[in-house]
Amino acid sequence: MTIDLQRSVLYGPIRSRRLGNSLGVNLLPLSWKCCDFHCVYCQYGPTPDEEGREKVKRAGELLPLLEREFLSVTHSGVPVDCITIAGNGEPTLHPDFPEIVEFLKTMRDRHYAKARLGILTNGSLAYLVSVRKALMKLEDCYVKLDAGTDEGFRRINRPQAGIEWHALIEGIRNLPDKTIQSLFVSGNYDNAGDAQVNDWIRVIQFVKPKAVHIYSIDRGPAEEGIQKVSSDRLEAIAKKLKQRTGIPARVFS
Repeated sequence: MTIDLQRSVLYGPIRSRRLGNSLGVNLLPLSWKCCDFHCVYCQYGPTPDEEGREKVKRAGELLPLLEREFLSVTHSGVPVDCITIAGNGEPTLHPDFPEIVEFLKTMRDRHYAKARLGILTNGSLAYLVSVRKALMKLEDCYVKLDAGTDEGFRRINRPQAGIEWHALIEGIRNLPDKTIQSLFVSGNYDNAGDAQVNDWIRVIQFVKPKAVHIYSIDRGPAEEGIQKVSSDRLEAIAKKLKQRTGIPARVFS
């Protein structure tokens, strides 16, 4: 069973398995999912074939909304461990992404000085210098990487036409201090078998993250026939990665 889209520019704070008390930031439309991937496991369901009627709010309209929402959350007194740019799709698709990052740093410093500022991204635009520089200004950059081959990438993440595997991997590799987040599933779209995991480990070693977070589905996926991978299997994948690469890996289940 999928979940509803976020209906505001700020949401939460919500308790995250990995991030603690996380205040989410949604830069994208409230009425449709805006993403260049169509992952089989997405909690928001399928990516629409066409854009919705609601347009992406440019910085001039979006930033005042964010500022008002920050004030509201601050006055509520709810503790915040981190501020996470995520929302209804891929946040780096916003045309004013670098400007918004600078604004969010100001909001964080003003309202939650001890909170970390991070992002959940698929890395599809990390090859762009402007996007990469903006990502480098965040304390935490969590980048999706669920496959080790172009074939596996297209089967699991189903990118839009024009997104090339090698450009994606090079863009991710050029991001310093990133943490890779990898989701494993079994069933009709299995990426947790030995062969797939071996390919994935080789790519993880190539992109050189500071750490890897490993997990499986927590809610109903977008596609039928997808099953959750057991905690034991996830731990085995993490152990194999650490043994072969020395890169620290942590399982969230």
